[in-house]
Amino acid sequence: MKSLFRSLYELIAGNPQPPADTPLYRDIIFPDVGGVTLLITLGLVLVYYYGLNHFLRIHWFSLWYHWLLVLMLNAVIAYIYATYYCNLNEATPDSYIYWFGTANALWSAVFFLAFSFAVKWKSSMASRTPF
Repeated sequence: MKSLFRSLYELIAGNPQPPADTPLYRDIIFPDVGGVTLLITLGLVLVYYYGLNHFLRIHWFSLWYHWLLVLMLNAVIAYIYATYYCNLNEATPDSYIYWFGTANALWSAVFFLAFSFAVKWKSSMASRTPF
């Protein structure tokens, strides 16, 4: 898992700067933030499709822009968590933390889309959301 998240985050955000922080990011921050982001994203997808649109049957919450709203909420949570976790682990405070937060938000949106395709078929009210 470390190498997977390392390659995903370094694809968008580049290598950590300064180079002294590289082991901290690669060994601790990338896998921890990536794993928690996956869990949060899966949780929000399940809440949207099954909590709001299957069991509660909130008919007005099954439109594409409601799905987009939950996706954006997921991205904001992912950004905040990534920057918070970097500060919690005392990473050098530089612009890389914000680039990493942005990369985490983008990957959380990609994961949200993938999880949506995986679980939307069973939802009674939003089986065609987003498309």
